Amino acid sequence: MLRMRLPTINYQILSKFLILICSFFASLYVFGQDPVEALIKRHQIPESKLSIILEDAESGKRLIDINSNDSRSPGSVTKLFTAFAALDLLSKKYQWRTEAYISQNANDREKIDHLLIKGGGDPSFSIDDLENLILKIRATGIQEIRGGIYLDQSFFGQRKKSTGSFDESPLRPYNTMHSSLIVNSNKLDLNFNLNPQTKKIAITPLFLPRGVKIQNNLSVGFGECMDFRSQVGFEEQFSKKILTIVINGVYPDQCSNMDHDLAITKTEHYFFGSFKKLWLDSGGTINGYFKRQKKSEKDALIAQIFSEDLNSVLKLMLKESDNLISRNIFLSLAENSTRKKLRNTRKLVYKSMKENNVFWHKRNFIDNGSGLSRKSNLKPDSVMGLIEKIDQDARFIEIKSMLPISGIDGTLKNIYQSSLLQGQMRLKTGTLNGVRCLAGFITSTSGKDYRFVFMHNNFDEYEYDMRSFTTDLLNAIVSEELIASD
Repeated sequence: MLRMRLPTINYQILSKFLILICSFFASLYVFGQDPVEALIKRHQIPESKLSIILEDAESGKRLIDINSNDSRSPGSVTKLFTAFAALDLLSKKYQWRTEAYISQNANDREKIDHLLIKGGGDPSFSIDDLENLILKIRATGIQEIRGGIYLDQSFFGQRKKSTGSFDESPLRPYNTMHSSLIVNSNKLDLNFNLNPQTKKIAITPLFLPRGVKIQNNLSVGFGECMDFRSQVGFEEQFSKKILTIVINGVYPDQCSNMDHDLAITKTEHYFFGSFKKLWLDSGGTINGYFKRQKKSEKDALIAQIFSEDLNSVLKLMLKESDNLISRNIFLSLAENSTRKKLRNTRKLVYKSMKENNVFWHKRNFIDNGSGLSRKSNLKPDSVMGLIEKIDQDARFIEIKSMLPISGIDGTLKNIYQSSLLQGQMRLKTGTLNGVRCLAGFITSTSGKDYRFVFMHNNFDEYEYDMRSFTTDLLNAIVSEELIASD
């Protein structure tokens, strides 16, 4: 019987061969696809509610691509498009101006019948700015305004809707509507201080315009500072040119001190009250009230204030996700147009995207520039197209530096604070009920740069923890756990 001698197996060579084969097949997978799907399943999130895109910033290769063509509600990610169009259609040095006029026929410059203030859409016009404008007016010799002031709100041609139309919370600052002439964003910054002996709550405003009063109806009861919003309510009452903020509810007894801001809805009343207070403080006298009236050719310019440049205002808008600023910037895009309606502004933004070769789908819709809308919808592919353009075009690269930094500032200051994620991401957030979005730039621990778009829409009740999922996903990207070995 013949015996066959089997060849000797070189296990070292076989091992290298198997590793080579495994590496080859691993390279056939789309980077990160399987691990991401596993993460989605582990968190029990319906994949149909998610869109995720991750790109290698150097090569442009898509490493994760999930539902990138599904239209999504973007929330405040919309502000990226507003910022981009502003830099394209205006200029980084663009400034808004607020002007003061008197009648050319005024014979007595010390005592005038009326003063007219024309708004130029300045979204960051502050109490300090108004005070500086008043000092300039007073420097012309005007001492007394006998008949009140005229307010010219004609810079924007767009009518305003109710500030509470979005979520029935009209006094929340994020609901403040666009305005050609607005000061301090209509804000009342209130400090609540509980006296532990008397159990009385003192409410102190940082600045209180004339004609605005606070009615404190609070009682003290059980609770902590985190219960303040659910236990304390605010209401406006307007009568005989007096606006009263009525504060009702139960102040939590474990909260010794609390700062809370709100924004009143009567923009012209707030402006007039602020003007009157500062005018009287300057030593002037004023009678009457305000009246809406456009500037005429018979009015002479006597003073003006310019805003900070566009770049500075954009940084504030993107870092803090300020809705009023974004709305005013959005409408300012049509300054040189004969048609200043919102519809025309949208067309200008869409045109800006197309002319700059940003992928723009015909079904995309931007409602008001802030993202505070249930009507806005964008394709994730379009959001990524914008992120790519910002990253690659020197005209828009500054937007990248304006974005919140994880765990450090802006809307990301108090989240993603772990040693792994802090400082590794520059992302624009977008959050509404049922909406959670992120878009921007990520740097891994090895220094590799990525572009990232994340959009979650689910308007039904759900039990999964979206914050936990996004944190796990970002951890995996930053640590490069999703990266297949070469």
